[in-house]
Amino acid sequence: MADRRTRRIGYYGVILFGIVSLLADIVYEGGRSAIPEFLRVLGASAAIVGLITGLGELIGYALRFPSGFLADYSGKYWFFLALGYSFILFIPALALARGWELAALLVFAERLGKAVRAPSRDTAISLVAKDIGTGKAFGFHELLDQVGAVLGPILVSAVMFFSMNNLRFSFSILVIPALAALMMLYVAYVRLRGYVSAEDRHVTFKVSLRKLDKRFWTYNLVAALSVVGFLHYSLIAYRAGGIIAPWLVPLLFAAAMGIDALTAVALGFAYDRFKMKVFWLIILVSALPAVFSVKNDVVLLSIAILMYGVGMGAQESIYRSVVADMSPLEMRATAYGVFNTIYGLAWLIGGFTMGFMYDLGAGIGPWLVVSFCVACQLTAALSLTILLRSLKT
Repeated sequence: MADRRTRRIGYYGVILFGIVSLLADIVYEGGRSAIPEFLRVLGASAAIVGLITGLGELIGYALRFPSGFLADYSGKYWFFLALGYSFILFIPALALARGWELAALLVFAERLGKAVRAPSRDTAISLVAKDIGTGKAFGFHELLDQVGAVLGPILVSAVMFFSMNNLRFSFSILVIPALAALMMLYVAYVRLRGYVSAEDRHVTFKVSLRKLDKRFWTYNLVAALSVVGFLHYSLIAYRAGGIIAPWLVPLLFAAAMGIDALTAVALGFAYDRFKMKVFWLIILVSALPAVFSVKNDVVLLSIAILMYGVGMGAQESIYRSVVADMSPLEMRATAYGVFNTIYGLAWLIGGFTMGFMYDLGAGIGPWLVVSFCVACQLTAALSLTILLRSLKT
């Protein structure tokens, strides 16, 4: 009876947190689908777009270490969740930006909110869903999350289509789902606060990184190498500017996020059965967006955006599951923070490097990007082989 009840609470908790993420992703992913074009219109180069994307991801991931540590230390997970989700309001504020510099600052501010909330959110999900399997829990959460990631770009695309590509109005309309996300977070707090608390977890406040063993750090290396060689949507969208109709790019991004959702659920189940062996597939699909972006072709660039969705679905469901399985309970939020710091650095290095390569010109840039991505994925595969051997011993 107790097992049935805890499993029911687990699914209920995943659904509640998933709805919050769904609404937040309508805002973030809706905004992100148009931000590369917005930055281009405001005068930013490909390298600047890559740098802004990379720095944004670095902020969104690197600062998860201190926020995760503070969440573990204080036990105030709900405070970090509320504070972090309130920062999604910076996306609608993009409507006020008149230069790419201010737009970049607003992007960075929203990513700061992501850093504040993510370790506490992932820890909360792993706690309420501990009896249903981490792969399934994060897979289902990612599915709901990506429903928002699909709806957001569709909303922005529709607004752009009917408003003659008015990017500012498209951003401003996103204030509605942003406020709805905050309201749903309050509902989750009322319903689940008894299942997400330091007291229930018997938290050890003397946190030490020595509790994260060698396998955890090797896993971080594998993931980081794969991410460095994973071509981000922002650079694909930047290349697609002037080739694909502006209102159509967010629609393709929505399709990619739909693929992301389906991939996440499928691989979440696969991870619970096959564990780290699933990583071979992540390495393979992470090379595909760059391969399909070699030429300035409408069809190939469209496929590249869709392949980005496959890669993100693989990453989003599996990466968080592995962290949960490789970290002690009392350090769960800290472990997520450490992992995401490394993940963010990988985004920064990869985004700026590939943006710089693209700026070298259409003749050589895309081929350099493909070579760079393939080299990174091959190195990640070698590191994965070492990790899998260590897991057998």
